[in-house]
Parts: sequence; structure tokens; C-alpha cells
Amino acid sequence: MSGMGGGRVDLEKQMREILRLRQEMSDKPYAQRTTTTRAVARILKDVHLEGRMGKFVVESDEPIARGGTDLGPSPLQYLMVGTAF
Repeated sequence: MSGMGGGRVDLEKQMREILRLRQEMSDKPYAQRTTTTRAVARILKDVHLEGRMGKFVVESDEPIARGGTDLGPSPLQYLMVGTAF
């Protein structure tokens, strides 16, 4: 098993794939070097939302103090964890 820390993720393999994809993208004409990521959200009730990104579904809500029912992380919390990745 390669990669630091002996985890289950093969970091060297992932890096090779990233480099391969970068090369593949740079070989394309500039106008074709785009990727699209799509996300949609719908209101379930008040500020309780459901978001879909590809095959993934997440729910978001606000704390009770902000008019929500605290059934999930707030949109701001999702943004914060996204920047942590």
C-alpha cells in the first residue's frame, strides 16, 4: 500500500490520475477546456432545503434561533466544510 500514513487511499495513484487529467485537458483547444458542475436545491419547508449534486442528496436547515428546525447543517456550515476540503 502506498501513500503517506498507510491509509486505504493510494495518494500516488490519485496524483497520477490528476496529472493525467490535467494533461488531457491541456491537450484540448482552449475553448474546450471547460467542466460543468451542477447543483439544484428545493425548499422542503420554510428554510429546510434539499440539495442535489449528481447522485448525492443533502439536506440543509437553519438553527431554531434563525427560524429553522435544525434538521441539518446550515448552508453556511456546508460552505465552511467545503473550504476545509
